[in-house]
Amino acid sequence: MKAVSMFLLILALPVSALAAGADVACYATPSQAGLNACAASELTKANQQLNKVWKAILVKYKDQPVFLEKLKASQKLWLQFRDAEVAAHFPVGKGEDPSAQFGSVYPMCVSQLQTDLTQQRTQQLQAWLNGAQEGDVCAGSIKNSADLK
Repeated sequence: MKAVSMFLLILALPVSALAAGADVACYATPSQAGLNACAASELTKANQQLNKVWKAILVKYKDQPVFLEKLKASQKLWLQFRDAEVAAHFPVGKGEDPSAQFGSVYPMCVSQLQTDLTQQRTQQLQAWLNGAQEGDVCAGSIKNSADLK
């Protein structure tokens, strides 16, 4: 049963990566090492986008030091969440080899999960760059969109 589940996971993850906008040519690589490299490349791109949004928020909200302090604390906790989420999906005990437990797809699977979580976080942070509509009384620290132009 575990072999069947792993086989289905192997089939589903590259498809989910493609659906998420991954480079099609990259995933045409016929080896697992190539697929692992593609997934790692997608994670790098997602991290770059997150960092771009992060830096833009720091610039646009430099006049709100309390907000930035709270956002930095939130980001630190998000990083802990991301790592814990990956560990929950692919639990490995101390001294255990994840590749022995999950196979050669392990690096690809971890990278794809991290990419998904990073893209979700980027979307969350994007709200501070998009701004709130006039009259949104629950926008909190999100500036009015007209003020961000």
